[in-house]
Amino acid sequence: MSDQQIEIYRQRYETFRHLDRLRWQMAQVLVAVLSAAALIFRTSPDGVGGAFWLFLGLAFLTIALVMNRISQGIEKNGEVLKAFGAAVGDDRIPSASSGWQSVTHWLTIVIAIGGAGCLIFGLSELRG
Repeated sequence: MSDQQIEIYRQRYETFRHLDRLRWQMAQVLVAVLSAAALIFRTSPDGVGGAFWLFLGLAFLTIALVMNRISQGIEKNGEVLKAFGAAVGDDRIPSASSGWQSVTHWLTIVIAIGGAGCLIFGLSELRG
């Protein structure tokens, strides 16, 4: 176990923690977007138009896409982290869970479905 391997292990661990924080910050952004949308929806005397739903759908889809990309980065970083962890004596790093077993995977799917629904509804409102 060399100093270089230990340094790589530390950097990969820091990267994992950073990406994990980013992933959950995207969930916080989702809450902020939902709060703003609820406020706009509630305070609009004439209701909201199709453009509002299009914007909301795009926001949801963007959040879902970013969460998916961050999750992919965590998985790839986790593979390298596990290999370097084994080299420095840390063999307790679990393998990344399958997407179907991950809460963030399902959250991403739900957000994407909601975004697609908002887009479709917004387009129908604009045509309508």
